[in-house]
Amino acid sequence: MVLPVLAVAAVLASPVIDSQLDKLVASVLPTASEDAWLKIPWRSSLTKARAEAQESGKPLFLWMMNGNPLGST
Repeated sequence: MVLPVLAVAAVLASPVIDSQLDKLVASVLPTASEDAWLKIPWRSSLTKARAEAQESGKPLFLWMMNGNPLGST
C-alpha cells in the first residue's frame, strides 16, 4: 500500500504542464472500444427481457453470478 501512495505523491509533487496532464488523463480514461458495453441495451427485468427476445426472435443472454464481482469472496 505504501508504494502506490508514494507514486501518487511523486506525481503530485512534480510540476505537470497542460499537455502532460491531458496525456495522463487520456491514459487513464477508457477508450471507445472499452466503453462499447455501455451501448448494449441491458434489461433489468428477466420477464420483460424474455418477452422482448421472443418477439424479436433473438437469443437471450443471461448474466448471473454469486459473490463479490471482483472475485474476493
